[in-house]
Amino acid sequence: PFRPGASASNNVRSQASRSGAPSTASTAPRLLLRRLPTRSHPFRRLRPRRPPLRAHTPSASALSLLRDTPSLSAELYSTLAAPSHALTPASLALLLSLPSCHRLPPPSAPILSALLSKILARRPSSPVQAAGFLCASLAAGAPPPETSVFNKLLAPLARAGDLPRMTQLFSSMRAATVRPDAVTYGILVNGLCKSGRVGDALRMLDGMSGSDSDVRPDVVTVNTVVNGLCKSGRVQEAVTFVEERMRSVHGHAPDTFSYNCLADAFCRVGNVAMACEVIGRMEREGLSPDVFTLNMIVVALCRVGRVWAALEFFREKRTIWPEARGNAVTYSTLVQALLSTKNVDVAMELFHEMKEVWQPPKKTMYFIMTLGLAQAGRLQDACSMASSMKKAGFQLDAKAYNILIGGFCRENRLCEAHEWLGKMKEAGLRPDVYTYTTLLSGSCKAGDFLAVDELMGKMIDDGCRPSVVTFGTLIHGYCKAGKIDEALHIFRSMDESGVQPNTVIYNILIDFLCKSRNVSLAIKLFDWMSEKHVPADVTTFNALLKGLRDKNMPEKAFELMDRMREERCTPDSLTIEVLLEWLPGIGETNRLNNFMQQVGCTAPKRTTT
Repeated sequence: PFRPGASASNNVRSQASRSGAPSTASTAPRLLLRRLPTRSHPFRRLRPRRPPLRAHTPSASALSLLRDTPSLSAELYSTLAAPSHALTPASLALLLSLPSCHRLPPPSAPILSALLSKILARRPSSPVQAAGFLCASLAAGAPPPETSVFNKLLAPLARAGDLPRMTQLFSSMRAATVRPDAVTYGILVNGLCKSGRVGDALRMLDGMSGSDSDVRPDVVTVNTVVNGLCKSGRVQEAVTFVEERMRSVHGHAPDTFSYNCLADAFCRVGNVAMACEVIGRMEREGLSPDVFTLNMIVVALCRVGRVWAALEFFREKRTIWPEARGNAVTYSTLVQALLSTKNVDVAMELFHEMKEVWQPPKKTMYFIMTLGLAQAGRLQDACSMASSMKKAGFQLDAKAYNILIGGFCRENRLCEAHEWLGKMKEAGLRPDVYTYTTLLSGSCKAGDFLAVDELMGKMIDDGCRPSVVTFGTLIHGYCKAGKIDEALHIFRSMDESGVQPNTVIYNILIDFLCKSRNVSLAIKLFDWMSEKHVPADVTTFNALLKGLRDKNMPEKAFELMDRMREERCTPDSLTIEVLLEWLPGIGETNRLNNFMQQVGCTAPKRTTT
């Protein structure tokens, strides 16, 4: 639409006259927008990729026309702000460039607000773009929007912890003489606390509560500071703030949330007794503990192994705290803790209580129960739980099938494990690397290496790539069965499979080679391990030292001891035990003492009879 050599205004007039458009001001913005490439533009793919702002910047003549004709600029902004106009990447780039690069601000606060809403609706990163557009528009002279518009932009920046942009936007707000309200300050305090600037949040709160302030903090803002102090580890300062300043300085009595913050902070450092004292004070002040109060104590007690105390606390408090009857978190925490401590029957009772009295269990709870029962060897109960899960409308996923397959493999009930593998496939689920590795481990333990070969074939046919754990399982299984040559063959095949052996696999081979008195090959493997930059650990050195002791090869042992010192590998009790049983008997006590002194170990006192 713009002819070379003609002025921008003449082009606009000629377009208007040909189309019968009534005025230049109403037509030009649409023409300008038409020049921007759209997704359907036939030549878009042929254009070289350039930064968005440079690609869609209007020409100098068009910008001059926009500056010289305020009504034209206003019409362009109105077109961009219209609900019928979708912001494409190109029109967004144009919009963002107008105030920031060309000092062309939106003409009114309503249009500016509408544009900000459209920018915010685009994608997660839009708050940053919207805040930048607002700051640039204000700097270019745009009329400022209302306080609520600033709050709408400040809130996502605060949630993201984007303190620099939040501060910049607030400064622009003050410069535009827009008065912040209690919501604004609440957002700022929250952002400061999230960024670890609790001291600045405290100072802002004190400023709000000052005698010359026309905005008073609400209880949510005050509690945000309490929470910030607790989360930053300043627990005692938070206690002092709640006891001495919250009511007298900031005008709000501590509520349930305030005390929950304090109690939770004590729970996180393992001081459950102090948390209970805080809750006692909450009750004495006539406040009702809620389900969060209940759960924090239950979780804290379970975390330190006091499962029965947690269960007793739950059963006692749910009868006297009307707002704390327990929820999915309460039950799942207790059930998981009971299962991990092998209190399976009590866990089952609690599960059925939840099911019958409170609410139907969710999929996560069924999963926890199935896993716990399988790990406890209660496989029949685990299968029943899986059936109940299906009856409740939840489909078993690969993890659930893997739990049951793993349980049967641990109990050496391989036929039933394979039955569940068949059910898994019938349900339309593909066995994964964990499924096959579990079955391979079970077959290795049973000594059924024909089944191992068959499983490996199925695994490859299913397009399931063996992992380093799979190879480790096979190598350990063959070594344990005395088939070290086969284990070494599998080890050598790892390179072809693109899987790098790790320290665990080297340790398995070195240990079994030393046990079979093939120490020379174990040492070669150790050297190869070093060449491949796989780190040796104390288990590696212990296996070699035991092998060298059995073959009475002290010189090589001294080399290993030097390597341990050089690689800063700290000996453990087994290392010292092997050396104490060997070196003094061959007259090398001094070498042993020097080694232990260099690595900072003390020889255990040996009792003589």
